[in-house]
Amino acid sequence: MVEDQNGTLAPRKRTYLKLISNHMDAWQVALVIATLPLLIHEAIRWETAVLALAIGVGYWFAFALNDYYDAPFDALDQQKAARNFFVQLPLSGWKLLLFSAGLLGLIGFAYAQFGWQGWLFWGLSCFIAWAYSAPPLRLKTRPGLDLLTHALFVQTFPYVVCLVLIQANWGLLDWVLLTILFLASLTAQLEQQARDFTVDAQTGGTFTTKIGRERVIKGLRWATAVCLLVALLAIFNGTIPWFLLPFGLIGLPALLHRFLRGSEESRSERLVILSTTAGFLYTGFIFCYFLLS
Repeated sequence: MVEDQNGTLAPRKRTYLKLISNHMDAWQVALVIATLPLLIHEAIRWETAVLALAIGVGYWFAFALNDYYDAPFDALDQQKAARNFFVQLPLSGWKLLLFSAGLLGLIGFAYAQFGWQGWLFWGLSCFIAWAYSAPPLRLKTRPGLDLLTHALFVQTFPYVVCLVLIQANWGLLDWVLLTILFLASLTAQLEQQARDFTVDAQTGGTFTTKIGRERVIKGLRWATAVCLLVALLAIFNGTIPWFLLPFGLIGLPALLHRFLRGSEESRSERLVILSTTAGFLYTGFIFCYFLLS
């Protein structure tokens, strides 16, 4: 590590670390979700472990790509500008293209293990990552499509990819988890849009800027309540196995915080990071246990 004269990490190095750590909650959650069907359907193998890792890296790339296309808009907000790597260190288009091609090519090898279905999911993943953030589609600025894309592809998609590629027989537990993941992804997007309401209103608009922040916060709480209700019913009727229960306990504080905080108060980023990191570490422990046993 390069340090300045005061012994602190040099600004450029700190900026690169931000590129790696930014959206840590998102890629950690994606990797955890990709691992769940492998655990549930006893498909823990080295090739599926590589697939889960590739999905996590792919989601890191997708959110980094989103930052690249958001850079001109994030520059208008001091806090968001400080967190966006591409505001601090602008990157030329050809460098982004070269890096993207190399990284996506490596990720493609993980999908290629599963034949034409693997390549199909790889291609769909690449398309959605581009279509959500980049013009001319830029789905994130199209009210309605922004929510639908996030709900289907941020937390739900990793589970579906692994479930299909391992050729699992879909059961009640899978449908329950997909319902929970869909609602969790939907509410996470509503929560983020409520937080970014002011900036989004100036830079293109979202579902939240169209219908109003207060309405979205009410909808966020109702959808969160439904998500919790589905999870509780599945626990009480024995659908959810014991090793999945810690995930619920880890994520519960962040969900309850939505009901306890005021409508003008944003979510606790520290609480979210702590929750996702705890879930990530627990997944690693369980995965290694099943892989080595």
